[in-house]
Amino acid sequence: MEPSIPHILIAEREFLIALDAEYLIKSALDCRITLLRPEQIDLWDTAALADVDLCLIDVPLGLSEVMPRIRRLIAERVPLLFSTVSEAHRDGVEGVEIIPVVTKPYEGETLVDLVRQRLRRR
Repeated sequence: MEPSIPHILIAEREFLIALDAEYLIKSALDCRITLLRPEQIDLWDTAALADVDLCLIDVPLGLSEVMPRIRRLIAERVPLLFSTVSEAHRDGVEGVEIIPVVTKPYEGETLVDLVRQRLRRR
């Protein structure tokens, strides 16, 4: 694969929502996208994560399962963007308020603007 093309992970529990995000992002950016369920991130090693330029990760109402993944991604220096339907997280996720949150259903321009802002610069 071409290393200069950004690699984006979309870690989403709902496949159709992941497809919507993929469509919106690929319509605006030349990139490669990997769709996976959030728990599948646990199977990615450090070398695989080093190739990721952004992870759009679903944040459910309960944070107990997702916070260890978020901490690991931060430790691995993977740029993050959160997505949620939860009112509780629309203004930020407790403990990592600096990471932007995009709400679902996605508004195309908002999603793409945030993705562009958060992409790792190579």
